[in-house]
Amino acid sequence: MSGRNLLLQRILGVLYALAGIAKFFPRAESVEDRLDAAAEANEGLAVIGPLSDRLAAHPTAVATLVGVAMFTGGAVLVANRNRRLVIAALWAQLAMLACFVAVLVTSVPAILLFDAAFVAAGLWLLRLHTSRTHE
Repeated sequence: MSGRNLLLQRILGVLYALAGIAKFFPRAESVEDRLDAAAEANEGLAVIGPLSDRLAAHPTAVATLVGVAMFTGGAVLVANRNRRLVIAALWAQLAMLACFVAVLVTSVPAILLFDAAFVAAGLWLLRLHTSRTHE
């Protein structure tokens, strides 16, 4: 992997790790407030409405799961020790971003713009890691 692509991967990893840590500090990002707003905005929607209500009912569990997943995935991207782990972390982050967008887009439309950059970077890195030949 070229130096620029590794730098991109590590920057993405640091951003994910920081976002994961922020989930544990409500002053930095209130997961509870975000989930409440999503539940209200998604009220009446067929699948996302009940899911949003369920998530909003358990903000501590959601914050813990998302925080740990984001931090761990970010740490894997920064360390870059095992190609399979990096690929798994990239897929997991892309899946998580898709879930974030599905649940939050009605209450935070700007999420499409913010997460589009993360999706683009993740897809680029995934392409690099899966198209390379390794011994």
